[in-house]
Amino acid sequence: MNKPRFSEETILSVAKTTLENARAHQAGLADFGITTQLLDEFESNIQVAEALPDETANRIDLRGFTREKESALDTCFQWGRKLRTRLQLTFGNASSQANAFPSKQFNAAAGSESKMMPVMEILISLATQHQTELAAVGQTPEILAEGSALLESLRQTDQAQELKKDAKRSATQERYQKFQVIYDAVNRINRVGRLVFENDPVKRALFESKWPAAKAPADPGETAGQNPQ
Repeated sequence: MNKPRFSEETILSVAKTTLENARAHQAGLADFGITTQLLDEFESNIQVAEALPDETANRIDLRGFTREKESALDTCFQWGRKLRTRLQLTFGNASSQANAFPSKQFNAAAGSESKMMPVMEILISLATQHQTELAAVGQTPEILAEGSALLESLRQTDQAQELKKDAKRSATQERYQKFQVIYDAVNRINRVGRLVFENDPVKRALFESKWPAAKAPADPGETAGQNPQ
């Protein structure tokens, strides 16, 4: 669903005014289906919409997950750099053991968790294979175990971020849908009000469109010359 035509603040403000006017003149609107039950539902939708987390809150939430993932990614990268140095110190820069380190893929993975995860599997395999020799340059069993723990942490933070992205998309669509329902209800009530009170200028004015004029869409259900919405 597309983003509503007006801001959420505008829709809520206009909706509350429309609800108040409709409550005050509900008897006259009833002939066209604007019942007390419909207005109760309209009010409930307004209250639910107000309680929904806004886009800013969702973005801040997602940024927190992104920072955690970036931190896990950087920690994996630093662990890999140390392993590369230990392989070179132990076996020599031109050795087959040092050359087995996938430097090109590793460097390319510095900013990508999807690339880093398979690379880390290779690095952990290399570290395990040469653990005896690497112990002489400071690779303890704890450091080796840390590599597996870092990979698992990266997987978990990546999954958490993806789940949050999905949740954010769902929440955004739910919010758009709810505000669209409110927007449509406002237009329906005001259209009925203008029709019912077309011969009463004072009451009819209550149901004139209150959307910002520059953006207010034409209402195909009304004839030319009448006010939209």
